[in-house]
Amino acid sequence: MNIRLTATSLLVVFGLAHTHAQSQTAADVWFRRSTKPDDFSAAKLPWNTFSIELPKNWQLVPGYGGILLTAVEKTRNNQATAAIALEQMLLVEPLAVNDIDAVLAGLETAAARQRDPAGQDFDQQVKEADGRRIVFIQYSRPGLNGLDRVVLYAIPSGRVMYRLICIAPAAQLTTTYQATFAHVARSFKPSTQGSK
Repeated sequence: MNIRLTATSLLVVFGLAHTHAQSQTAADVWFRRSTKPDDFSAAKLPWNTFSIELPKNWQLVPGYGGILLTAVEKTRNNQATAAIALEQMLLVEPLAVNDIDAVLAGLETAAARQRDPAGQDFDQQVKEADGRRIVFIQYSRPGLNGLDRVVLYAIPSGRVMYRLICIAPAAQLTTTYQATFAHVARSFKPSTQGSK
């Protein structure tokens, strides 16, 4: 009986260790490259401060003020469905990697609540991949055709805070748009010259 109990305990311990290792190396579903990379292309933009890949079949429209660009999904019936906006804001001081933490996530969430007072069910995290840290926020809000889900990636680079704001119908977010938003966020790379 003791041998069987010891063997079972060892299997459980080794099984948990294996699971833990997998969860650390598994790609984050909200911040990873697409399994269909040919569906995206590098955006041709007038700025050399960042690079980004956007869905090939989406239309790029100009931004204004702090919003650099917006990419909108082309639909057959011209009904608004999903959009990706890229915003920039100049910071007073540059942020180091260690500054991208739960405190910054709280500040970014407070800013999102203030800018979008109809937002609800806010969820915030700090994500890390390949030595990069970002703030990740999700929330719901009323949309043009029902409830929308907003996925916001706050990506500091030196004295610039980039915000990648992705919006889609809540009912279709994980089934249709999650992989697209994750790929665009992962492909976004600020240049070192633009972050000073």
